[in-house]
Amino acid sequence: MHDGGSGRVFFLAHIFFLVVFMALVAALVVLLMRRRQSIALGLGILPLMLIFTTAFLARPFPTAHQIVNLFYDGLLVFNTVYFWRTGPRFVGPLYLVCVLGTALDFAMHFVIKIA
Repeated sequence: MHDGGSGRVFFLAHIFFLVVFMALVAALVVLLMRRRQSIALGLGILPLMLIFTTAFLARPFPTAHQIVNLFYDGLLVFNTVYFWRTGPRFVGPLYLVCVLGTALDFAMHFVIKIA
């Protein structure tokens, strides 16, 4: 039985998630290495906490998952602007990768639902 390519789309969506996760970890490592102030470290840690929270809530509480996910998306955009302006270097672009990867991940999940 042929799946119409939805298996490849599902795999691609998870590749986008992996790229986002790696960029989040890389941004946090840069912040830790540069010994940034506590606000910057909190902004670096919070998206990782939210990404695990939203993954945990996905099946049992889909509405809560969507609410936390919206907050996570907004935080990624905020972090992109904040770190682009304040540094350290490469952290703003890493968060831009997260924003783009999250958008592509969302798009792939939408394609999965209609495929």
